[in-house]
Amino acid sequence: MYIVNKLQRTIAPPIYQSKTSSWSLRATILFLWNNYGFILPKPHCPYLTHRIMMLTPHTPPSQNSQMLPPDTVPVPRHTSQADYRTGDLKLGRIAVLADLRRYLQVPFDCLVKCVGAMPSQQDLQRIRHNLTESKILADDESGLQWTDFTPPATSKGSEENAFKPLSRIIAEILAEVPNYGVSFLANPNGTPLSQRNNTSRPDGYLVLSNEKTDPKIHWFDIAVPFELRRDGILSLSEILHNIMREDPLRRFAFGITIEDTQLRLWLSNRALLAVTEPINFFENIDGVISLFYALGFASKSSAVKELGWDPTVERIRDGEVFQYKFTIGDEVFTTTRELATYGADSMVGRGTRVYEAKDAEGKKVAVKDSWREAVRQSEGEILKNILASCEAKLQPVRLCQDVAIDDTRDETPMVAEEHNYTWVSIDLNPTLSTRLHLSSKGDVPDSGQLSALFSTQLGIIAHKIPRRVHTRTVFHDVGVALKDVTSLAHNLTCLSGALTVAHSTLALYYLHKAGWVHRDFSVGNAIWVDGVGKLGDFEYAKEIDSDTSNDVRTGTMHFMAVEVESQEYLFSPRHAHHRHQPSFRMNFLHDIESIWWAFTWILFYHTDKKTANADHSFDAHAQLKEYHSAFPGTVGQTSRRDFFLRTGKLQTKLENLLSKTCFNVCSHIIPDFAHALQDGYDKAEANFPR
Repeated sequence: MYIVNKLQRTIAPPIYQSKTSSWSLRATILFLWNNYGFILPKPHCPYLTHRIMMLTPHTPPSQNSQMLPPDTVPVPRHTSQADYRTGDLKLGRIAVLADLRRYLQVPFDCLVKCVGAMPSQQDLQRIRHNLTESKILADDESGLQWTDFTPPATSKGSEENAFKPLSRIIAEILAEVPNYGVSFLANPNGTPLSQRNNTSRPDGYLVLSNEKTDPKIHWFDIAVPFELRRDGILSLSEILHNIMREDPLRRFAFGITIEDTQLRLWLSNRALLAVTEPINFFENIDGVISLFYALGFASKSSAVKELGWDPTVERIRDGEVFQYKFTIGDEVFTTTRELATYGADSMVGRGTRVYEAKDAEGKKVAVKDSWREAVRQSEGEILKNILASCEAKLQPVRLCQDVAIDDTRDETPMVAEEHNYTWVSIDLNPTLSTRLHLSSKGDVPDSGQLSALFSTQLGIIAHKIPRRVHTRTVFHDVGVALKDVTSLAHNLTCLSGALTVAHSTLALYYLHKAGWVHRDFSVGNAIWVDGVGKLGDFEYAKEIDSDTSNDVRTGTMHFMAVEVESQEYLFSPRHAHHRHQPSFRMNFLHDIESIWWAFTWILFYHTDKKTANADHSFDAHAQLKEYHSAFPGTVGQTSRRDFFLRTGKLQTKLENLLSKTCFNVCSHIIPDFAHALQDGYDKAEANFPR
């Protein structure tokens, strides 16, 4: 099988039929042209006549009318790019931290109170007395001191020996909590078992006392990881990331760093990474006691939900793999395989995982587990608000419900709402630890080198903490994402089907007719279901005239319209730059441009196995180079904009780079489609501000 590199997959020629595929592509373009106003050429004409009428995109309002707020700014995820998945451990960590960008620093007591019950003053007095009696503490003229534990920086000998006194301290404090359910293990040289090739080694951890996944410690068993090193912040953020992406049962995770004398508590959830201001482990004895007392108290529940586990999900061992039982309302769905879990690779965000599952009667469904921002509607609510005529053409929802823990909606806590806090930017320049993680399983269609400069990532950092809500959606349809379809015929039919379901009926067209924009069309949410393409993932869909705006959202960068990437209108008349420029908002044309990028991605991302092996005049490596030019993987690259705008050069590239098979399919349609879109933008933006 001929593959240019591991980013590209091979087109299977036995399934390929050029006439069928070309028809699918042309049928889609035909419908776009007819319904959005494009005028089609006669069959023999080499180029399309370019004109667009108006079902057209919303142009910005006039200076005198009420201004709508700017649209939500999309920010691409570094963990969905190729560098994260190459196996380069350093690039993998940089990708995680680049997505995170910053962490929230809060007072120590503020975060400890989120763990569990704090000891009363009477409890503290009793525990201090008991620790002194057991010679864990010594009380002399200088006050209370730990008897054996010395600062790690001054400790001689192995890390394992340095941990022994700490183990005794933690064990004695936990023993003050009746029915506590965790114990401390120091294991600086051991790597926990992993389903995702995680190679990080925490220095130690609190583990569940009675529920071990395997005889050896698994990432699933770790309640609270510890790091005792100078680069503890970098190491622990990586470890917390591993816990959250490894385990579908984890809603959040706490962690602890002790750097010399400074102890910090960490919290990782899908909204943020938070860390306390440091306390001195050797001077703030009551603070140390309060922390481990709270952790012990949080472990008393059999479901250990206070330590981040989800009691509505049950893990089931099936030989060497694990399956999961999701309880959603009154129904139970048992997974049979993963469909897409790469959304969990980023520390903050939706953390989306999608599984094929069966209900109690054995019917196949797709279960989607994610964390939406609390200010956003759920995907089910959005679909209910779209016209019924459109809903019939979309991926149907069977059930959508927010997760409830003890009858309370599962939300990320606002740990800094009532306290002083500081956002701390993460510096990627310091030397990174050599104990890094491997990339996770799964594949998403992104590529390119990471940018270490946050200012180039659209320059946006939200000022407020988004509160996220845990939600689950069950779909009737179980399909394959377009990105995972390796037949060219099926690729084009799927993409056409996602747009032209029921012969000449456009799902996206009806969405637009209903006054909504999808805002995140990609090869990840066009679904191939039993030979039919369907459109899914409506979490970012929005009414065109909506007056709501959120600080930031992740976007599928490869398929963003160039205006969306730059967050400005690029086709307004030259004289307009002196006039008042309206706030940028996505419109229908931007969705349609995403379709164009999807078609283009299909042709450049894949290679034609048959032609590549038989005809050496086809240069697959040149195709790969052009692919990286069109899909660079970072925002602000002029090569991507040029690829879209310079249609004359694009035609030449298609002729020179694509195999004969692929070129026969796309012919002039790809550059002509781009040209028609540009004409559409010119017309839509010709007269604004009005």
